[in-house]
Amino acid sequence: MTLQHVTHPLDFRMHSWLRANTSWGLNTTVYPAPPQGYPMSDLWTKAADVEHALLDIAFQDLPLGVITLLALQKGVRCSSTLYHPVTKLAGSYNIRFYDIIITNILKTFVGMLLMAISLPLVLPVICVFWLASCVVSAIYSIKYKGLFVKARGMDSVWGVESKESRPFITIGLLVSGTPRLEDIQRHLRDKILDVVDGGAKSDYKFKKFRQVFSQVCGYYCWRDAEDFDIGNHVRMLRLSDLYPEEERGEGEEAAGRRGERSEEMDALLHRFLSEEGTTALSPDRPPWEVLLLLRDDGRYNVVIRLHHAIGDGVTLIRLCVEALVDTPLPAPPVGTRPGNALMKAVMAVWSCLVLPLGLLQVVANFDRNSLHGHQLSGKKVVTSSKGLPLPILRQVKIAASATVNDVLMSCLSAALSKHFARRSEEVSQVTAVVPVSFHDLRAPMTLTNKFSVATVKLPSSHCLAPTSRLRHTKNVLDGMKRDPTLAAVFWVVNAVSEVLPAPVAELLLSGRGVSVAASNVPGPQTEISVWGDKIEDLLFWVPNRAPVGVGVSFASYMGVVKIGLNIDASLVHSRREAQRLLEDMEEELLVLHKRLVMGQP
Repeated sequence: MTLQHVTHPLDFRMHSWLRANTSWGLNTTVYPAPPQGYPMSDLWTKAADVEHALLDIAFQDLPLGVITLLALQKGVRCSSTLYHPVTKLAGSYNIRFYDIIITNILKTFVGMLLMAISLPLVLPVICVFWLASCVVSAIYSIKYKGLFVKARGMDSVWGVESKESRPFITIGLLVSGTPRLEDIQRHLRDKILDVVDGGAKSDYKFKKFRQVFSQVCGYYCWRDAEDFDIGNHVRMLRLSDLYPEEERGEGEEAAGRRGERSEEMDALLHRFLSEEGTTALSPDRPPWEVLLLLRDDGRYNVVIRLHHAIGDGVTLIRLCVEALVDTPLPAPPVGTRPGNALMKAVMAVWSCLVLPLGLLQVVANFDRNSLHGHQLSGKKVVTSSKGLPLPILRQVKIAASATVNDVLMSCLSAALSKHFARRSEEVSQVTAVVPVSFHDLRAPMTLTNKFSVATVKLPSSHCLAPTSRLRHTKNVLDGMKRDPTLAAVFWVVNAVSEVLPAPVAELLLSGRGVSVAASNVPGPQTEISVWGDKIEDLLFWVPNRAPVGVGVSFASYMGVVKIGLNIDASLVHSRREAQRLLEDMEEELLVLHKRLVMGQP
């Protein structure tokens, strides 16, 4: 018997026994992913001869869980009443029989047990902090006459700022034309700053742009800025004046000598974002700014920096495409959709039952690699890729029966693998934190943070072939999508952060053990314009939340996916090393396209 693929964590115990008791060829490779075209293929259901071979194995060498799975699998296969519905369900959702029956039942019982143990300990503490938050709210109302408004839970969580990591989401636009400062300031006032909500209070619709985010009495709050002046937030600079030729680095000078003026300006932009675009803003002003960076190639960059407390990536992309651009566009297809009310209620109850296990998954990560564990410097290396053609991405995802996000994350895991190989490290997997949006696509746009986070284990072993890495990455991300704890984690983190003081929330909700933060937000695929000038390119950079020092973002615009990299300078030897990560991702996509679409080895 020849075993070529191991597909599930429970299979690895079986795999170990087989390797110890089977003769293998010298060049045999074992990939942790199923072959293409087997929606239900695994060690238990692949074929009759495989099943018989497995049943001949000495059961005393197998764990009780595997023996139970074999018995259940055999019973279902012998019953046509059960076998066909289970097979159809598994094929439709790309899941296995024992994932449905065993894993989720065990998760539910373990979660219930952990909840029964933890609730008597946690509830009294939460009640104490709840009383404290009520007292602080009363102080805001009585002592400060309502000038301070307590920040919402998720704003407090993602608004935590430290010298190692500034919580600013950065959006970069490449715009054709020559900017007119006064016209742009007027445009921002008309489209965003002076827009009034049609409610009974007739207040500003996007009020956070006129408020200061601060910490009073141990809790984060918003207060109206005194003497708000848009001139403090919208400025114009010339890149070549900031960096005279004698002060430019080798890469920037080389680009100029080759006559590649645009590449030189891109290099200066990345340098500016690394040195100036990651600094703190004035604590006495609303935490946002728009920088108009003049280039020497007839275009200019618009850099929008917004504090994460103002909103998340989906909110800010919606703000750009629905309010800022000249012709408003529909909201990006990211968020929750209408569903069956009964099914939502069942999933909510189940999510609460398995919540303790989900929280353990978020915090119980112990990555050990050169991109994690170092003391962050606070200095950043910010750069971006040339761009991945969206048609090629779509061809690969169709050939692999995957999604565009699966392909992008597989390219990221391959780039990480090559990075570790250059440093002579063998790292089998890397923990990445991925945001999962809970925005309602039907709801009006509001400035808020409304997303949960999931941790996924990306394969980063050197021995994986590109197609096998993609299959394994898809399996990991599919498992994340089916995780019932995402909703519960979102609501619990939101509720807990409402009552916890800022220092306590920062301590409990840190991403320890995580190496990479990755975010993917789709952008418009048609050309858009802003204040009369056409936008040629669009991308964004996610902030790093210490101790996580690597942020990777994907943004698509007009058929091209641009990758933004924001990495702490203490984790890379040079800017060139950071750029190499992006180049490896682009190269991995071409390899996947050649093998899966072109059929070449």
